[in-house]
Amino acid sequence: MKPLTILTTILAIGTFTAHAQDPATVTDSAAEIASITAEPAFQGDTTKPPADFVDVDKEPVVIAKKEPVYPALALKAGMEGKVWVKIWVDKTGKPREVVIIKSDADVFDGSAMEAARQFRFTPAYIKDKPVDVWVSVPFRFKLAEKRETDKTVTDTVWGKFPRVIMKFTREVLEGGSPDSDVVNAFVLHGAQSIANGYLRPLVLALREQGEGKHTIEEPGRKVAFSTGGMADDGRSGYLVVRTEKKGTKPHYHTIVMQQDVGLNWRIVHWHTWHSSR
Repeated sequence: MKPLTILTTILAIGTFTAHAQDPATVTDSAAEIASITAEPAFQGDTTKPPADFVDVDKEPVVIAKKEPVYPALALKAGMEGKVWVKIWVDKTGKPREVVIIKSDADVFDGSAMEAARQFRFTPAYIKDKPVDVWVSVPFRFKLAEKRETDKTVTDTVWGKFPRVIMKFTREVLEGGSPDSDVVNAFVLHGAQSIANGYLRPLVLALREQGEGKHTIEEPGRKVAFSTGGMADDGRSGYLVVRTEKKGTKPHYHTIVMQQDVGLNWRIVHWHTWHSSR
């Protein structure tokens, strides 16, 4: 069993950033921040939290996240900073408690905690049993004019969808074998795949890819071009992607995504076409 530690969790899920560039995402007052910080996660719950370090067979994976709001006070003062929080993730993958580990400035704490409470994870497992664990998440607050270019995005269309589902999509496009829990988190029940002329449930196609059958994509391919669009209501969209590999023909993918009733993004259809020209 491998240890779930604060360090490995940070490396696994990355840093979530608030950029001060959209006035609609700015917290209005210090009072609002204070009320968020003071709010207990579970009032009257006597369940004991897990130990800080738990040996698990399978670590939790972020499947839904909330970008932190940039506090107005920090924006006015031109402040930047980072906040590290730890989240008690229960057996269903939901946060039960959020605790500040370290903070560059108190003004960011409430926004980071509020964002962390809205995360969702796949559960951690010991053998086949889900368990409660703590995970650590860093949040970075960075002013817009200093924003760094995201080198993982090949086309502006990719930025229209949540980064977490785009990371999953890229893994599949480049021949990766995603974990079954992650597949279940991002694929809508009943979604279909058309690959190599065969129609089959998308979950099954992804599982077969993990078994080395490459029903959607083969290892070693890279995203070379992508385009797509988003519906006017912002709740559905599509990608058209070309993947390339030296010495082979290009492959093309059409991927349709939409939000479910819980506003989580899901893949609802995936069509793969292998060029013969």
